[in-house]
Amino acid sequence: KTTVCLSLLAALREAGFSAAELGYIKPATQCEAPDLLKQWCSDEGIEYVSGESAPLVFYSGFTRSFLAGEQGTSQQWLDRIAAKIQEMSASRRVLIVDGVGFPAVGSIVGVDNADVARVARAPVLLVCKSGVGGAVDSFSLNSTYFLSKGVPVLGALFNMGEPEGFYSWDKCASTLKQWFDQQGSRRERFYGVVPIASELKGLRERISETNKSQLRSLAFLNAEHFSKYVDLPSLLFDAACDRWCRGSAAKLPNIAATAAATKTAAAAADPPAKRPRTGENAGSSISNGGFVPKSRQEVASQAKSLGAVGGG
Repeated sequence: KTTVCLSLLAALREAGFSAAELGYIKPATQCEAPDLLKQWCSDEGIEYVSGESAPLVFYSGFTRSFLAGEQGTSQQWLDRIAAKIQEMSASRRVLIVDGVGFPAVGSIVGVDNADVARVARAPVLLVCKSGVGGAVDSFSLNSTYFLSKGVPVLGALFNMGEPEGFYSWDKCASTLKQWFDQQGSRRERFYGVVPIASELKGLRERISETNKSQLRSLAFLNAEHFSKYVDLPSLLFDAACDRWCRGSAAKLPNIAATAAATKTAAAAADPPAKRPRTGENAGSSISNGGFVPKSRQEVASQAKSLGAVGGG
């Protein structure tokens, strides 16, 4: 997903957008390691918010601490995310909001990708693995999750296509397009299949070992490769025309209220699970509408001492 975001931003730069008009945010994340996008944004002068600067980090021990009432409430984290997106959107023409993992990641704390997309008023582009049956099944499952929460889905692009064989990217592209064309009233569109680029394979694991000059070259290679196989004009046009993007700047000050209204309207059909209430546990200090969660150092240290590995 992150390399897709890089390619979209690069296409917009190529189209004449200034660095100041663009921005990138991954509001909730599990990964804090450096990536190619961070280096590219730094070189281009585009604001990049992710990793340790993200509004919400699912660090080791966070979810259990949340459920214990030590990390505020779901709505407070969503408000924090919405405020950061509002701040970044105020002076920009395009802000790309990156998701984390699969759609339901974060649901244990009531802040999954659909919740974030809803407060951001951001229509969704699904990035799926290439294939045929499994690719469509995965798309259908993930699309349904967002749609069930009232989040519009633009469509999908399929990544990591095989260069040759029965499941080669071009054969899969033909079949996938055929399936999307047969869906009648569904609005989701097929934007392409991106084949594996040998030069980029495994790059994420090599970021820290690769010098800046090489990373910049690889970032441009990534963008160029992506643009060859994805229908970028249609994707950007569809995003610009989506009802959640039209006039979004005027609506941003009311972003939290809009999200709350959406939740209220959907409550009868899909009652929300109970989340820790404000002030439920003394470990989370809350006052004047803000909150101070239990410290990451304390939570992570305790989790590590109990054998936790990784985030969450």
